[in-house]
Amino acid sequence: MVEITQQDMIAIELRTDEEAKNPFPAYVLWFFLGWFGAHRFYVGETRTGLAMLILTLSMVGFPITFFWWLTDAIRLGGLLQENRDLVRDRIARETLELKELY
Repeated sequence: MVEITQQDMIAIELRTDEEAKNPFPAYVLWFFLGWFGAHRFYVGETRTGLAMLILTLSMVGFPITFFWWLTDAIRLGGLLQENRDLVRDRIARETLELKELY
């Protein structure tokens, strides 16, 4: 059984810091282009980003998008954390696979 060492955990966290989405561009996209779902595309939520884009462009869904945009101010941190967790899990799996090979 292959185990992840403390050194591996440090390396995983360093790679996670490099590869995970940065909060600053996410919030800038939310503030300036959030009505169009740009921040959701950035964090990998393509379907909901597309839904926001279509609702905004249809003008019928514009009021819905406004409230969605406001709630995303709070939810964006969670979306970024989900992205970070996915990146960390992928890197940990890669590390384990490499350790099993050698």
